[in-house]
Amino acid sequence: MLICLNVIAFNYYGSDKTEKGKNAEDKESKIPEVQEYGGTHLKKVGDKVRQKNWAIFTLLETKSINESFELTPMVITIKDIRRIQLSSLTDEVKEEFKYYTGLSFEEAYSIYYKENLSMEEIDQKAALSKTDIDDEVSYLEITYSVENKDSKEIQFFSMENVTFNDDLTYEVPSKNFIHSGDTFMGTKKVSRSDYQPGETRNGTIGLLVDPEENFDRLDSFSFTTDDIADGESHELLVEGTSFEIPLKGK
Repeated sequence: MLICLNVIAFNYYGSDKTEKGKNAEDKESKIPEVQEYGGTHLKKVGDKVRQKNWAIFTLLETKSINESFELTPMVITIKDIRRIQLSSLTDEVKEEFKYYTGLSFEEAYSIYYKENLSMEEIDQKAALSKTDIDDEVSYLEITYSVENKDSKEIQFFSMENVTFNDDLTYEVPSKNFIHSGDTFMGTKKVSRSDYQPGETRNGTIGLLVDPEENFDRLDSFSFTTDDIADGESHELLVEGTSFEIPLKGK
């Protein structure tokens, strides 16, 4: 009798688990698949999309900003700030994302240069600070545009550093994993392409959230710009500045 009950229980719970697994697979198979960056296909909270050979994107939170900030002659327009979850990451993506965790070389250098360490030793410090990526990870996405309203070439980068909720700060050139538009034109000072007269560039920034941060709501956002310099003479025109955006109620 006991054996029969055990067999019945196994069959019941085993079939239940199989059914749940099948349902999960069915739901996942219904998620639309795209070839390009999945974030652009997320319109409302809860939307999901699969980027082929990459991950599944889920929109967790969105703040529509559409505010412009002027640092003459440059105008920065913040369009949206969103929190997005990635799941079912491929092993290649996990390895790629590991690079954006821990300390960048520049951050490690600023911490350890006083200890008279060699460049190789500082690079090792940065490498040891990296952490493995789990099956799920979330990131913060910023979409924006930058316009040069001057009649001459301008050397500029819109977001050197950004801070969320007055606490979580990123150095954008080393922590942004989405290189397109404005950021594709050069995140390092030595590689940045100058803005041509009247030129407008769109940009998207993606910044991984450390799971230990327990980040579950966007309350505020601030960013610090690069200095503005003449594109030909490299003469300093305007020093970089900071702007802040409250997100509560948006």
